[in-house]
Amino acid sequence: MTGVPLDLRIALMRQHGTFPQAYSATFQPEMEHFGDERGFLAYKMVGGTALVLGDPVAPRENFSDLIGRFLDARADPCFWYASRSVAEILAPLGFFINEMGPENRIDLATYDFAGRDKRNVRQSLNRMVSRGYMIRETPISEVGMNEVKAISEAWRRRHTVRSREVAFISRPMVIGEELDVRTIFAFDHDGKAIAFAVFDPIYEDGAVVGYTSQHNRHCPDADSLVQHAIRRHAIELFQAEGRKWLFLGLSPFDDIEDKEFAAHKNWLVRRSFRFAYTNPLFNRFIYPLQSLCAHKRQFRATTYQVYYAFNTLPSLPRLLKLVRACKIV
Repeated sequence: MTGVPLDLRIALMRQHGTFPQAYSATFQPEMEHFGDERGFLAYKMVGGTALVLGDPVAPRENFSDLIGRFLDARADPCFWYASRSVAEILAPLGFFINEMGPENRIDLATYDFAGRDKRNVRQSLNRMVSRGYMIRETPISEVGMNEVKAISEAWRRRHTVRSREVAFISRPMVIGEELDVRTIFAFDHDGKAIAFAVFDPIYEDGAVVGYTSQHNRHCPDADSLVQHAIRRHAIELFQAEGRKWLFLGLSPFDDIEDKEFAAHKNWLVRRSFRFAYTNPLFNRFIYPLQSLCAHKRQFRATTYQVYYAFNTLPSLPRLLKLVRACKIV
């Protein structure tokens, strides 16, 4: 049941990788995989706890059986970034269920840039043109791995986690060509790359139907709206290609109400999430949750909640294990 080969994981992902963490679940280093030809779960062991990332990469009708077999194999599991469908399977099994915050999804067929709330996104491309910037999709190999690495490291030095790539919830940056992953760069008036964004594919029935905005990095002296401009370019490009979705990622611990699974929520987990989101010191020195959420909010995407589920008390050690899994500290 364990050690699902990469070729089988890729085949399952191409058919059933419709959620934003499917690509990461398939390829992220330091992950283990449970399952077989019917589907798999990706998880990371921290101590004796198995931290599952996202949903099963499997047909939906196989979710319950796959999760049941996994629970028989792992005594201390917890599920992060799980959909409502997975939460509904786990709740009757005695799991605590807490909201993690909203995933942000742009439905490309109907999305536009109208409205006051999207003003920065709408105006960003014109501002890049006025500064002599050019935005285009370009393979990393054409820009040069050293240049891309320099941008990435300069960006990271200005953030709370400076010395390493954040992992687990966010897929670590890979500087190189990857299966169906696309990169869009911004170049200054001298043709030098100053910013880029990486988009992981979303699959359905063997085809790429959308993307997840996985990494967004820029030089310190780049225009403040350069990432808005890159995402607008990506939205228009993917719309022209007839794709379905662009996922902007999780807004961690934002807009948490815990109403859908109120009878199953854990009060300490809820308070811990709210503390992390609202505490200025946490946002300044650990992880900038509020600014991340505010940036995504400007796109006015469709949102839906994702969940954290666990069944072993006390809850605090499992929250600390998430921090370790993510390599935040």
